[in-house]
Amino acid sequence: MSKEIGLTLDRLFYRTLMVNPDEKIIYKDTYLTYQDFFKNSVKIANSLNELGFKNINIGIMDWNTIEYAELLYAIPFSGNVAHSINIRLPPENLIKTIIEAKDSVIFFSKDMLPLIEKIKNLDIIPKKNLFYIGSEANDYNNFLDLLNNSNEKLNLNITENDPIMILFTSGTTGTPKGVKYTSKDMILSIWSMLTQLSAFEGNSRLSSKDVVFSLIPFYHLFSWGSLYISTLLGTKYVMDGKFDTESTLNAIKNNKVTWMAMVPTMLYALLSSKNANIMNGMKILIGGSVIPSGLVKMAMQHNIELTSIYGFTDGLGSGIGTLKQKGSRSKEEEYYDSTAFFTPLPFTEYYFDESKGGEIYFRAPWLPNEYFNLPKEESDKAYTNDGWFLPGDAGSIEKDGKIKIIDRTKDLIKSGGEFIPSMKLEDLISELESVELVAVVGKNNPQWIERPWAFVKLKKGKNFNEKDAREHLEEYVKKGIIEKWWIPDKFIIIDDMPLTGTGKIDKKILKDKINNSE
Repeated sequence: MSKEIGLTLDRLFYRTLMVNPDEKIIYKDTYLTYQDFFKNSVKIANSLNELGFKNINIGIMDWNTIEYAELLYAIPFSGNVAHSINIRLPPENLIKTIIEAKDSVIFFSKDMLPLIEKIKNLDIIPKKNLFYIGSEANDYNNFLDLLNNSNEKLNLNITENDPIMILFTSGTTGTPKGVKYTSKDMILSIWSMLTQLSAFEGNSRLSSKDVVFSLIPFYHLFSWGSLYISTLLGTKYVMDGKFDTESTLNAIKNNKVTWMAMVPTMLYALLSSKNANIMNGMKILIGGSVIPSGLVKMAMQHNIELTSIYGFTDGLGSGIGTLKQKGSRSKEEEYYDSTAFFTPLPFTEYYFDESKGGEIYFRAPWLPNEYFNLPKEESDKAYTNDGWFLPGDAGSIEKDGKIKIIDRTKDLIKSGGEFIPSMKLEDLISELESVELVAVVGKNNPQWIERPWAFVKLKKGKNFNEKDAREHLEEYVKKGIIEKWWIPDKFIIIDDMPLTGTGKIDKKILKDKINNSE
């Protein structure tokens, strides 16, 4: 009987290697062709096996680089599991994820040296298993030595059902939670996302002719699967390391980028630059948090197509959507509704529990069945025995079958017997000319349980007028878009908005600030 050919990661390469082997994967001023990229990944995999590394978990600590991309293929090819370590976690949480993942080897770049010294001093991983990514001389093993292997034949050491990837949640609501994915999980999720982005009607459609540049770090859902999708399509794929506004704009210009992925705070930074016209006509996949109405308007002024993504570390991709525009066309009345309406990805299912404020239940073939680092009773709160996952969001199914996300369940503000969606208030407050970032959270209230308070970070040189803000929201009360009792009791101006490692506003910090200072 012939050997079964499964859905393993190497399958993403073969069409590209036949049809478009010379297309480039770019990092700043360096590049590899897909053909050389595949060869390097195979060499690294063979070197790992020759060092005796098999059936272990291997961590990676770096910004998005070619070396990181090679490891995301090489580690699974070698029969090992890749752990994309969230380098934005607080050090104690980061180290805890390494311990809970049972990492035996770590690859790291220059910026990570201080953390690696802590790890080394704690005797978590022996020094001989720490590999430096870079050309500088030091007393660590060097990643580049693994490329000296002359064996370019792929000796695949995995099946489609073997675990190949570990991810942890960002930990904004507590301990980072860990999940494992197989090759089959990854490819089904990637195939589903790509189908939604290319085969169905909508904004920001993606094709093999596009030049792809994702600003999402690899430790966050593998840059939303962009590396794997680009390998399958054979598109030019651009990386620029740690996010920097002007460096990013230069990379876009120099590489003629057409399609990008990012979170709203990144898009705001790019569109606020004096060189923002470089973004004109871009196609962008955007998500991670609410996309403020004011930001949608800025994007439209640059003729940017926006498509929103809905997903989570605990369940990979789950929905691709669009951004609706409502209201009249006059400049005085125009209203840009950033509420995300998502079309479920192929192979996925949803239902909504109205008794819990519309809490979403999600199911897909690639979904894990547990958090491997938590007790079973904790996993059972999120992963049900019949295969449903509770991502912690509230929403509804519209008449056209699209999913409307109202808010995070933990961010819904319970005032009296009703829920106030913080995302909608943030959307409208963001339209104010002076507002750069806004977050609305629930303040404990003895009469109403909670009342909304708004934290506002102002644009440089701008002043905030609370009376104008309230009048602005009153206009939307008159239009029936919000209720009068939704208007925040208080507006608080802050110099810096706390952000998570993936660029989302960290509401937990803000909520603790107003509720624990009494």
